Amino acid sequence: MIEKINNPSDLKKLSKEDLPVLAEEIRSFIIETVSKTGGHLASNLGVVELTLVLHYLFDSPKDSFIFDVGHQSYIHKILTGRRDKFNTLRQFNGISGFPKREESEHDIAETGHAGTSISYALGLSIARKLQGVDGEVIAIIGDGAMTSGMALEAMNNISNVNNDLIVIVNNNDMSIGNNIGVISKALNTAFNEKLAQDVSKKIKDILSVLPFFGKMANDIIYRLESSIRSFVTPSIIFREFGFKYFGPIDGHNYDELFNVFENIKNIKGPRLIHINTVKGKGYEIAEKNPAKFHGISPFDVETGALKSPSSRIFSNLAGECIIKAAHENESIIAITAAMESGTGLGDYSKIFPNRFFDVGIAEEHATTFASGASSSGMTPCVFIYSTFMQRAFDQVMHDVALMNANVKFMIDRAGLVPDDGDTHQGIYDVAFLKIIPNMTIFAPVCENDFRQMFELSISIKTPTALRYPKDALPAVNEKLIPEKVEIGKCHIVDEGSDFVIISYGVILNTIYDVSLKSDKNISIINLCTVKPLDELGIVNACKKAKKVLVIEESVIEGGVGESIASIFTKHDLSSKLKIHGIENKFLEVGTRKKLLEIYKFDFDGITSIVEEFFS
Repeated sequence: MIEKINNPSDLKKLSKEDLPVLAEEIRSFIIETVSKTGGHLASNLGVVELTLVLHYLFDSPKDSFIFDVGHQSYIHKILTGRRDKFNTLRQFNGISGFPKREESEHDIAETGHAGTSISYALGLSIARKLQGVDGEVIAIIGDGAMTSGMALEAMNNISNVNNDLIVIVNNNDMSIGNNIGVISKALNTAFNEKLAQDVSKKIKDILSVLPFFGKMANDIIYRLESSIRSFVTPSIIFREFGFKYFGPIDGHNYDELFNVFENIKNIKGPRLIHINTVKGKGYEIAEKNPAKFHGISPFDVETGALKSPSSRIFSNLAGECIIKAAHENESIIAITAAMESGTGLGDYSKIFPNRFFDVGIAEEHATTFASGASSSGMTPCVFIYSTFMQRAFDQVMHDVALMNANVKFMIDRAGLVPDDGDTHQGIYDVAFLKIIPNMTIFAPVCENDFRQMFELSISIKTPTALRYPKDALPAVNEKLIPEKVEIGKCHIVDEGSDFVIISYGVILNTIYDVSLKSDKNISIINLCTVKPLDELGIVNACKKAKKVLVIEESVIEGGVGESIASIFTKHDLSSKLKIHGIENKFLEVGTRKKLLEIYKFDFDGITSIVEEFFS
């Protein structure tokens, strides 16, 4: 049946009775594909019925679907003409794992960060009203994303404008890991729905046998059930925000889904549908371990085991370092924004539950919360992905750096990030953190200097950032790192050459390998700290060099290379300077290996840059 669906109009040719069969085919198709490509599995398996019903009843793209985060849009992609390309999911030149407007007119908004859908949908709906354009605007947001301040800001705005808009809150009690906070608790009072039904059934049995009340039983029961449901579900909360509330609805029950969505099509104003789903639905292994299968590498369908054994990565090392430090220092606390497992804090959260704080998908709050904790003598370590650090820029500037607060940022997924594409790249943090006063930025090469930098970061009482990639821990030549890391002090390998390469972070491993193969005598400068730079060390190492090459796995604009160019100008250095980095653009999807190849940060790419410039 799935092979007959090439666009939403094909879906509408099916009967409602066909949909459960199609749903099972779609689940099997997604499981089989993601087992080969990797991807967001559990979140998609949970919204199969919902997505089918939405496309069956509404008319995309006239009716616009805005997927919050967008990692649950695989079914949407399959139904809108991308089934034949689905085997290229998250591959270079393949289809994105998130909505992508260049792929299809049905992808209305490009999303990859949580909490944006309601704001975008409200803006779109108001624009359509002003322009006289027909069509529903439908935001699909998970309960995890409802912890985002931006989602709450949008809901607050909706109460003022009262525009036509449908918001679907998909409650599965999960973001990547388990959800936290009052919103999650409110949504999950839905388990009491069974209580409402049980009570009303018993009263109906009693009233139905009474001569007078028998005729009125159904009406009385309906009113009673509605009252109980309102009391034990979050309807009051959403109604105060100006929504007409419907739910909770079983997100895997076609009768309930069709009933509610057919009804709300005839209603105007802001409408909120609260549905309950099971993350990983239909694949028992994912249902039992939804966090693992939220975003999964290629795996064996029968066992759920990864096809390639997972390597020890920088995230694991970061978790090990904070556990060791927390044993020695009771002031240390860990803070994360719904990224416990992704940032390596799983073991820490179990060992130090009273010093672990998952604040939900709220990076801004996490940052200012950390600043407040530091003011009373704690040492907060904020574990965050580089791409999500962007959201907290104002808080880092105003609430941390301005007060010179003792906050430690552990920036995971720095540099070129695999698979997720342009929404998740970590190539911008150096440029925007470097301009912030009072900030120290560490860039480790390997495990040895990582541990030193972490301990040094904890020892000083000012803001620090330690940035590292989503990559396996490399074996490293000890010549590349200093015996003792010092803030603002670079490390020079093989001084005195006419040719100098300046760099930082893990890319130095490849640079060193290239230098060993080169027929040129090359000096390498490991910056160690990206901010502050060792201005005097750089000048002394470069003042007699003929050519200096800066290599950084970050955007060139605002990067370290531009700072070094400024140092050259300030000191009237005559060396010819070249910066090899990433141009200021949004990047395509690819594995880390592929992206390093494309942007010439692999062995062959750096070799070609070195040979050309140092010729």
